[in-house]
Amino acid sequence: MDILSRAGRPAAADAEESEVARLRAQVARLESERAALWWAIHHDDLTGLANRRLLDAVGPSMLRNAARYAVLVLDLNGFKPVNDRYGHAVGDEVLRTVGRRLSGCLVGDLAVRLSGDEFAAILTESSLAGAHHDWPTLVGEISEAVAEPMDIDGNRLVVTASIGVTTGRGEPTGMTDLIRRADLAMYHAKTHCYYSYIAWDQN
Repeated sequence: MDILSRAGRPAAADAEESEVARLRAQVARLESERAALWWAIHHDDLTGLANRRLLDAVGPSMLRNAARYAVLVLDLNGFKPVNDRYGHAVGDEVLRTVGRRLSGCLVGDLAVRLSGDEFAAILTESSLAGAHHDWPTLVGEISEAVAEPMDIDGNRLVVTASIGVTTGRGEPTGMTDLIRRADLAMYHAKTHCYYSYIAWDQN
């Protein structure tokens, strides 16, 4: 005869339910830890943007599924003097602000922090909604958004961005090559484009 619990049910049934509940809680905890670990591996811990690992992982499929695309690399102008004068805490907030402004200009696309004060983005048709009918309009908005003054720790700060862009349609070339081409265009913008700070890959 089964031993009954206080509720009149077999004690073995109560024990089984308790074990099932414990195992479910353990599985939920492991899944949460796995999700947190995946996020940490694929995102920049300062800005919360995607990192280079996530760019390499999802970038190719984003480009394959896009009828047209643009890849940009963005490097800040004036960041080092801000960092040197006001300290790393203020510099970190500048980077977080730039990250928010960059991602705020995108719709369903990928904003990336590559390293230091260098960022990247994959742009597809989804970010060309509304007033953004072409890449120059969208990239110009990103440039203007970054250049807006920032009020950080009682300081009104301004940084600008040198931006290099490469575009394509249909089947893309490799992610590494696209970033390289955008990066070369960005260096051209940094050294030669004194007014717009934007250069386009000519390949």
